[in-house]
This record gives sequence, C-alpha cells and structure tokens, in this order.
Amino acid sequence: MSKPVSEWTEDDVLSLPAGEDDSFERKGARSLDLTLPGANEGAVLDELAKQLSAFSNTEGGQIIYGVGNAGTVDNGGVARSIKGRQSTKEWLEDVIPILTDFEIVGFNVHEITPKAIGSSLAADKSIYVVEVPNSERAPHQSKRDLKYYVRLGGKSRPASHRLIEDIRNRARHPNLEAHDLQIVGAVVQGSRFAGLRSEFELCISVRFGVRNKGRVRVANACLEVSATVPLSTNLAQDTEYFPRSATPGTVLLELKNPLYPGMGVVLGFLIRTPAVIQVQPVSAPLTLSGLNPGDVIVSVTSFADSAPARKQEFKLGDIDPSHRIAEAAEQEVKRIRSSDRQERSGPPKFGQWS
Repeated sequence: MSKPVSEWTEDDVLSLPAGEDDSFERKGARSLDLTLPGANEGAVLDELAKQLSAFSNTEGGQIIYGVGNAGTVDNGGVARSIKGRQSTKEWLEDVIPILTDFEIVGFNVHEITPKAIGSSLAADKSIYVVEVPNSERAPHQSKRDLKYYVRLGGKSRPASHRLIEDIRNRARHPNLEAHDLQIVGAVVQGSRFAGLRSEFELCISVRFGVRNKGRVRVANACLEVSATVPLSTNLAQDTEYFPRSATPGTVLLELKNPLYPGMGVVLGFLIRTPAVIQVQPVSAPLTLSGLNPGDVIVSVTSFADSAPARKQEFKLGDIDPSHRIAEAAEQEVKRIRSSDRQERSGPPKFGQWS
C-alpha cells in the first residue's frame, strides 16, 4: 500500500493482503485490550516487546492491533482506554520506549476510529497500528525476556548470534549488493581449428547493478568478479569505475563515486575465458576451461570501506536469459563444419572449375 500509515482508514487496514509478511503483523484484540476479562498486562507487554524487537531489527513495519489473522475486526476492536486510566494510544506511547534495549527512536502509534457508516468496529473501540522504523540503532533486545528477534517468513522469531552480529555490522558499515547480473552479448575470437575441434576465446559482455542497501554512505568500493573458470579483460576507462590490477583470473573494478544509502549504479564490461568446442556426430558440446557452462559459477565480491567483504554467487545459466553463449557456440559450430569441409575437399585439381 503506497498510502502513508498516518492516512490509513478502517477500509485500508481491512484490505491488506491475506496472511502476514515480514512488514506487518495482525494481532487480535486480546493482545492489547486490558479491559477484557482475564487480560494479562504482563503477557501484553511480553508480546509487544517481542514484536518491537523483531520489526526494528528487520527493516521495520506495522503491528496492527484489533484485527484477527483472517483480516477481519476482532471483538469489535480495542478499547480506547486502559482500565479507565489513560487512552490506549498514550499508554502505548509511554511503554514502547521502555520495552527494548536500545530504545527505538522514530516509532509512531496510529489510532483508526470507526468509519461513519457500516463500520465493523464498535463505537467505543479502535484499531491501533504501531509503526516501527528500520532502526539505525539495531539490534534491539526485548527487555522482557532478554532475547533478540527478527522477522522471518512472516513471523517474529528469536535471532541467532550470527544474525545479530550481521545486523550489528549493518548499522556500522555500508551494505553493498550486486544485483541483476546479466550476459548481454557473447562472441568468439581467435578460433584455431583442428578437424572438428575449435579452441578460442569466448568474449562475454556482462552488465550488473550495484546498490547501497545500508544506512551508511559508501565512500570507496571495489567489485571483484571471478568464476570457476579463469577470466581476463582489457578494461577501458568507464564513467562509473576505474579498472584495477587484479589477481590473475579475476576482474577488479573500483567505483569512481560514493554511493549514498539507496543509491545504485549499473556497470558493464567485457570478460574473456578459454573455450573449446568438439563437434560430435550428434551433439557439439561447448566447454569452458574443461567445464560444462552449466557448471560454471560467477562470483561478485564487494569491498566497501571497512565493511566485511560480501561474496555473491550466480550460475552462468541463470545470468544468460537470452542464451547469448549458446548462440555464439552455434555460430562457431557452423564455422568448424565449414572449415572441416574445406580441408577434406582439398585444393582444386588441374582442369577443375573453381
């Protein structure tokens, strides 16, 4: 939903998608309404602290009180006062800051009152939406049970130590991500024929995006491209990167400009790798340094300021949706067969038309 939470109405809340995801969670009236028989304030605070920890540690979201899992209003909504002492909205605004360590800065509590006609809410009840930010102070621990939580699979779950350390690092370091890696062209160069065999360099044009998903500016960054086959390149100057000397068999690009949170660039370059085609009676397999192309893994490792190196892996077949490599191989097979026919026919005999 593109509408800000502050502008949500009863209809907006009830039109949210079925089920729950990592960005919102529905809670029935009993999870907040302390006026209900048997209501337990301790249990309400335990659950609220858990949800606050989870959402603030996982890019934020909304906790919606007064709506059941089926997406309908539960028990007419949540009473607007806590046992007659103060309004439910004020009570939430008072307790939320003391339920996590560190305190969550930038949360909001929104009260959604009944619509004028045909409301599912009782006249004295409302829906409450706690809007939790993607906190710059993460990770946040519940003070109620001293656990850290995250959103996984639409549920708030205890976080492992390793995951909490990742969250802690994201708060201090840039988070650079490569995405949409794609082969946009492939050609054969330097073919050497021997019968039905060709050895050559496969030149592959590659394009991919890089974005800063974190909350810290990337001042200096390098991207190392490697694979399970050796790579080489003669990189020309580009508007987005400087080519740098790299470990043999890899490609290294240094970004020219800083990347602020949410910013990204698109990089393109040419890489080469040794290849062989041996034409068989039925098939004509292509191998790259002895490997089937489907077994080749391409890796992009990001080095951004003081952040830990981040390595992402892509299968060659997955990044070649237009089958550029297969097309280049088919063209080479035609050249192999043409060269072989010429060799077998030999030079023209005396008196033969040519």
